[in-house]
Amino acid sequence: MNDFASILGAGLIVILVAAVVALLVVTILFRAATKWVAKQDVSFGVSIGIVILGGIASIAANVPASLIMALMGLPEILVSILGFIIGFCATSCVYFLMLKINFWQASLIQIVSLILFLILVFGVALVFGGLAAAL
Repeated sequence: MNDFASILGAGLIVILVAAVVALLVVTILFRAATKWVAKQDVSFGVSIGIVILGGIASIAANVPASLIMALMGLPEILVSILGFIIGFCATSCVYFLMLKINFWQASLIQIVSLILFLILVFGVALVFGGLAAAL
């Protein structure tokens, strides 16, 4: 039993560390996008708060809407697409309320953050793929 508890604890620590690192990376990308799009320099603490609130708003708007659409019998791909759009709009709403910018700038901040994130993920994948191929 003690081995199971130690393995479970180690797994929880890994998940917690991964979540914190992901939050920090998304916050840094959000700050960069905000500087480019809205020409605002938002502090790191406020950026973390905005990113967390945006995620909560996205989940809070997406889950009930997706459940209702799924119960109505809509195809799963349509539920996924509409859920993404609803979550995107909810997060953009949080950004424009917190940053005092218009909705379109808030949406552009999200798009730029997403593009930066994808570039980062593909860059890291290429580096690790190249390292794995070299070994």
